Amino acid sequence: MLAAVVCAKLTPHHAVRLRALARAGEESGDRVAAIEVADFQRDYRWPETTGAPGAFERITLFPGSDYWSRSYPEVHRALTRALGRLSPDVVVLPGWAFRESWAGLLWAARRGVPRVLISDSQPIDNPQRFWRVWLKRRIVRQFQAALAGGRPHVRYLAELGLAAEQCFTGCDVVDNEFYAAVRRQPPPAGVPATLVSCLRFLPVKNIFGVLDVLSGPAQPWNWLLAGYGPLEGEIRRRIRRLGLESRVALAGAVPHFDTPRVYAQGHVYLQPSLSEPWGLAVNEAMASGLPLVLSNRCGCREDLLKDRENGFLFDPSEPGGLERALGRMWLARERWPEMGQASRNRVAPWGPERYARNLWRACQAARASSAAGLGARSWAKALDLVCRHV
Repeated sequence: MLAAVVCAKLTPHHAVRLRALARAGEESGDRVAAIEVADFQRDYRWPETTGAPGAFERITLFPGSDYWSRSYPEVHRALTRALGRLSPDVVVLPGWAFRESWAGLLWAARRGVPRVLISDSQPIDNPQRFWRVWLKRRIVRQFQAALAGGRPHVRYLAELGLAAEQCFTGCDVVDNEFYAAVRRQPPPAGVPATLVSCLRFLPVKNIFGVLDVLSGPAQPWNWLLAGYGPLEGEIRRRIRRLGLESRVALAGAVPHFDTPRVYAQGHVYLQPSLSEPWGLAVNEAMASGLPLVLSNRCGCREDLLKDRENGFLFDPSEPGGLERALGRMWLARERWPEMGQASRNRVAPWGPERYARNLWRACQAARASSAAGLGARSWAKALDLVCRHV
């Protein structure tokens, strides 16, 4: 079996997962081809190249180009040519809202090639308008199997019409061993502890909400914030206005392969987002041995956090929710090494091997499904018409 895995840009995380997928397929003779739309994406500062992956074929549709500079017709034509040359037995596509997803689905549906959906969407991530849910259902039902983030995402796919038994988990994993060398101890008595967060500077990340909490009386925390984005200037102004210059540090855009150094400087990882389909930085922090203070909007919450064992959950829409969670974490500071080890233990099964094992299971389930012919020519033409006008 040849699986064609399509993505916007091949990142270091993708490369690790796909190498594991290729290794897992070797014994049975299964092969992997990765198709990226472009090797640059301006809203994410990933390396422009990730090195030769070796274990799988890599195809870049638009080398030296920004992903966002390419229109749907361009992506459709290029991806159609690439898939036609490969002639894969199954096509693996990233979600339902991207140009490459629509183009790949159209190609496969017209030819009756089985389709696997990669999805970590939750209903709480976006307003559930009737027309949007209607369209999602029509698209999701054109897939025969899925590799989802975790339990919340499987439930959502089932609501949209894809049978839960056809959905597997593990699309959001990192190379746990890469972060596992980090070691830390609780701060000495009287020394402020450091929260660490790796976030893009966007409104949905709730950075201003955290700053407001930290400006309250007797907060025993410093905050190391790594990231970049359009709100950076406003964040710096808010830090100065609240008098937090000595307690909040901005680390800037940290290169991917230097991120373990950031986690090593923290005592607790904080993910305060108002919306977070999964939260891949949570995996990284857990593999680094950090306890968690986690927004209940994070898609990883059910699978990776156990209250009091390796962290605390809070509702970012509830007044005082974050402040109470930070208070609980501070009172548990003698247990931070134990909680950090619990984080390592809980994230250990969520590594590249899980991705590889369950994606091959999804591919097999898709091929075994009698629904592979759902992509009628009339349906494909209708979706193509919609795609060309969005």
